[in-house]
Amino acid sequence: MSRNFHESFTQNEIAPPTERATGLVLAAVAGIVAIIWRESHITLWTASAAGVALAAASLFAPAILRPLNRAWFYFGLLLHRIVNPLVMLAIFAVVFVPAGLLMRIWHDPLRSKRAKNAATYWIDRGEEPNTTKSMTNQF
Repeated sequence: MSRNFHESFTQNEIAPPTERATGLVLAAVAGIVAIIWRESHITLWTASAAGVALAAASLFAPAILRPLNRAWFYFGLLLHRIVNPLVMLAIFAVVFVPAGLLMRIWHDPLRSKRAKNAATYWIDRGEEPNTTKSMTNQF
């Protein structure tokens, strides 16, 4: 049953990447690992061999990488479920909480503090005429 709500809560189906793309990305990651840790000969040769094997498999027989592709895809979805709320919490804690606390300390946008000497809390808006012209083209 569809109602006219502003926001749609339907969940979109996310398609996994191709086996070839996943293999090439993982081969590139293995190459970067080999370059970064080139002082350790075991890591250099292991990462280089894994990168070459992944690149060859993704170019010549990408169907072999289907289980790896599915595992990598679901690992990414799991990371999304964990990292996304943490990043949102960090943004909220770093940006909005301090801004709200500073605003609460130094700024009173609703003018809610009591003025002991005030006869009234009415805000005088001046002598602006109340015409129908002010109501047209408001935005």
